[in-house]
Amino acid sequence: MPAAPVDALVSLSKAVICRRWDKLSSPAEFDAVFRARCSSGGDLIRVLAKSNACFYPRLGITVSKKICKTAVGRNYMKRVSRELFRKNADALQGLDLVVLVKKRFTSSNYSQYIAEFQAHVERVQKCRNSCVSSSAVTST
Repeated sequence: MPAAPVDALVSLSKAVICRRWDKLSSPAEFDAVFRARCSSGGDLIRVLAKSNACFYPRLGITVSKKICKTAVGRNYMKRVSRELFRKNADALQGLDLVVLVKKRFTSSNYSQYIAEFQAHVERVQKCRNSCVSSSAVTST
């Protein structure tokens, strides 16, 4: 069996960005982001953020059964959120994010969700900068 080209292996490793350590998994990690109170809200989602000590962003997503009864619908919303997170990962370096889905979205209002997510990314950047500067002021 011929060996796989090195370029194919490199591109495969770049495609898999949501690794296990890129996710918020424990309740303590989610609680730390909720306590930070650095958030941005809209019609479809609310994004909470907290700076972390890592050089990479981490993501947590919550979609309740109240928003969408079927697992298929909840998984669709999580999948879309992870994809947008992956595309914006460079802008979110050093942040822990929690995405709270407030209202059900489908492929029909997908473009509205993309626009809202992009706006939240920009707002969270400003919030991170203010949180970092305020913590630097209190530590000196």
